[in-house]
Amino acid sequence: MPTIDDVSRLANVSRATVSRVLTGTRGVREESREAVLRAVEELNYRPSFAAQNLASQTSNHVGLVIPANDESSGARLLPTLSFALKGLNKNLIVQYVTDAAEQAAVVDDLQRQCVAVVVLGAVPADAPRNVISFDRFSIAGVSNQGYDYAFATESACRYVIGKGHRNIALLTDNDSDDASRQMLEGYRNVLQNYSIPFNRQLMLAANDNVEQALLTLINSFSKYSVIIVKRDRYAAEAMRLLREFNIAVPQEVSLLSLEDSPLASLLNPPLTCISWPLEQLMENCIQRIRSLIDERPAFSPEGRTLAGRLIPRQSVADLS
Repeated sequence: MPTIDDVSRLANVSRATVSRVLTGTRGVREESREAVLRAVEELNYRPSFAAQNLASQTSNHVGLVIPANDESSGARLLPTLSFALKGLNKNLIVQYVTDAAEQAAVVDDLQRQCVAVVVLGAVPADAPRNVISFDRFSIAGVSNQGYDYAFATESACRYVIGKGHRNIALLTDNDSDDASRQMLEGYRNVLQNYSIPFNRQLMLAANDNVEQALLTLINSFSKYSVIIVKRDRYAAEAMRLLREFNIAVPQEVSLLSLEDSPLASLLNPPLTCISWPLEQLMENCIQRIRSLIDERPAFSPEGRTLAGRLIPRQSVADLS
């Protein structure tokens, strides 16, 4: 496969000149431009994104990295972000990743090719400035924003306590994810404020096997009247399993989610949620991308803490 160096040698010009011709930059002599175009045609050269960005240090592309196990959030994010980027004359490159190592490699590749890389989830503190976490807090200078999972969990707990629930189970993604840690923080805060004893057996982590986590709870001798989950699909799985055990929802066990995807209103009963604030997160994300395009500072030291709002439906019983 021909490279930009092959084009440079055949056209007898520098790599930078080749890049300027390919990106349509002005200031290239006509004879050099024609030589480059002839070489491109003769070699059947197809420029990479990185080569196109060489001269101007700009890009027509924004990367989006989505965890493969977060398909519901990704499905909501993709069309909205793609449409918003059209207004900035930018194209979207989407990559799905299965673990932290793959995410790091993909982000490293995309950030060299794109004006910005948006990651659904956390990014390391030493990430380049054009790497934006879509829904996490600003940490050590990284251009992130924050969906406050701690506040969302507190709101969920206070809501169900107001409905008379005292034995609250919590289902997170895993034991190490920062959003899961925030959920636990909010959960503990509310229990302490209401003088409700903490029961570790009511703490659940999906760890890529939500059915097993829920079965552990169902088969335990722990008393619980409500399960607060991070994702709507966790709630859907809980409804299925509870029905198999002849446990009525919400009469015997209530459910509340911190997501509010399109799935929530389709479940039976419709799922009460603390909504994931997609519109606010998207607005802030686009502002950060625009800042990078305009070469303005994109980092706000205090971050942008966003809270979801309560969407009451029929999955939480009133025990009061």
